[in-house]
Amino acid sequence: MGSTKIIHVLKSDGFDEVFDLFKNTDASEVIFVFPKGSKFAKQEKYFTAIKREADSSSKRVSIMTADPVIIGFAAQNDLELLEAPENKKRQSESPEQITKVIASELIGISEEGNEERAMLTATKKPGQLRVIKDIFRPETEHQIKIKDSKIKPFSIELRREPEQGHDVADDITQVWASQKSSDAKGLNGNRNILKTRSGGITKRAPMFFVAGASMVLILILYATLGSAQIIITPQKKELSFQIKASALSSVTEINFDFNRIPGQRFGFKDEVSGTFTASGTKEVVQKARGRITIYNKSSSSQRLVATTRFKSPSGLIYRIPETIELPPATGVGVNLKEGSRESVIYADKAGAEYNIDPATFTIPGFEGSSKFDEFYAKSNEPMSGGIIGPSKVITEEDLTKAQEELRIKLKENILRSLKDQAGDLKILDSTEIKFDAPVTNAGVGEAAEALEIKIKGTASTMAFRETDILELVKKYVTENGDSELLEKNLTIAYLNPQNNSDGSAMSFDIKVTGQSAAKINQEKILKDVPGMNSDAIREYFKNIKEIKSTRVKFSPIWVNSVPRNVSKIKLIIDNE
Repeated sequence: MGSTKIIHVLKSDGFDEVFDLFKNTDASEVIFVFPKGSKFAKQEKYFTAIKREADSSSKRVSIMTADPVIIGFAAQNDLELLEAPENKKRQSESPEQITKVIASELIGISEEGNEERAMLTATKKPGQLRVIKDIFRPETEHQIKIKDSKIKPFSIELRREPEQGHDVADDITQVWASQKSSDAKGLNGNRNILKTRSGGITKRAPMFFVAGASMVLILILYATLGSAQIIITPQKKELSFQIKASALSSVTEINFDFNRIPGQRFGFKDEVSGTFTASGTKEVVQKARGRITIYNKSSSSQRLVATTRFKSPSGLIYRIPETIELPPATGVGVNLKEGSRESVIYADKAGAEYNIDPATFTIPGFEGSSKFDEFYAKSNEPMSGGIIGPSKVITEEDLTKAQEELRIKLKENILRSLKDQAGDLKILDSTEIKFDAPVTNAGVGEAAEALEIKIKGTASTMAFRETDILELVKKYVTENGDSELLEKNLTIAYLNPQNNSDGSAMSFDIKVTGQSAAKINQEKILKDVPGMNSDAIREYFKNIKEIKSTRVKFSPIWVNSVPRNVSKIKLIIDNE
């Protein structure tokens, strides 16, 4: 601890690789250096994760970059921004470096820009530009096509790009003219110098000096500013395959040998209800029914057999259809809590007169004993369904339609709740929902103006990170061909999810469709191409089967071969 670590991030570096390096360092301060166009510029959550890890491990994190997108993400996550080195003063540069910088500023040349430009001359009026063989003018976008009956079509484009709308020669002439004026002023200001007649050679000396200095400057620029940009488009192929994978709560990291990834279990239970109009009609002789709560005030439990009678205040008799066991009361005095059970109750006879409002019921069988006062029942809703004559009835179609509609609604509610719990983790839409038997106010063929139905459902599933799935797919593509997965237009579908008995694991199939690109040996190319001219480059890339096409851009305009300094060569893999 107490040290500083600088992490240089390449454009192609993935988040997991960089994040592990940051997380595992012992340094107390970490400086990230990001290039423009880095993968990090695509996801703000990468910087949120860096900030969270920095806070939890008490590390100081700074960001150095010229990418405006990364600067925005860093600012949003309260990460410190450092000024890029190129923006600082050049006080410590060597004389040679200062010469390069001054020359670059005078003629508007960027050493490593995507659009490097140069146009040099010794006078204000530029002469006709020298045409270099096999080099296209910048205003056109021609490609040199190389055809071979045994090799796939291949194209290489060589370009130079002079700056538009700016006379570089004027800048150079003005600089040396100012120097000439300064020198002349210095000579005239010295009155102790003996004046002699000057000949033609003496008068032209400043002109020779300016021309000579200009030539020196041109030689310096020629030797130091040459660069090449090589844009390679790899061969691509279509992907369509399916692999098996599983997510387990007991796994903490990806197991590529068995396609296992870490998982987290989530569960949820919910219920929905609805009312649906009955569509059937027929002559009905039907008893009223409802629900009651039976109470026990005694200190002993009591068993009530099926068909036990309950009497309403008006003398109407109702019966319970099943035997129930009433628990005893607990506590005494003001703390007495009666034992209770709910039950369905049916009228003793058919008819509308049994459709009564909520009431208190006694048990006639206990009349004449102490139990008559200790046991009673109450209904909270009216009795209904009692009828003799034509009536609306529930049909099989009514019940089926109501169940389907409520199950769809219940599944949506449960999946939404599971996804809310899981956050950024993936919950499969095909997660299995277990539905309880529906509870209705009337069965098929029974009289009712409307069907009232309630359904409960539960789900237990495994959630996982989709980034782990992507790593499995990348590994599969790499191991089954010398190519790399292209994430653009990639489609991943999850099929046949199955949970094990205790819900600790879920297996499923991964169906993948997309594209892959051939791997390009960039190190070998950077080792081979320095010093090659346009003809040599054509022949070199023509024989690499993994490459579909190549474009080469030379800069400044006078450069006609790849620089020998590898740092002046920019290699770009274009997978778009």
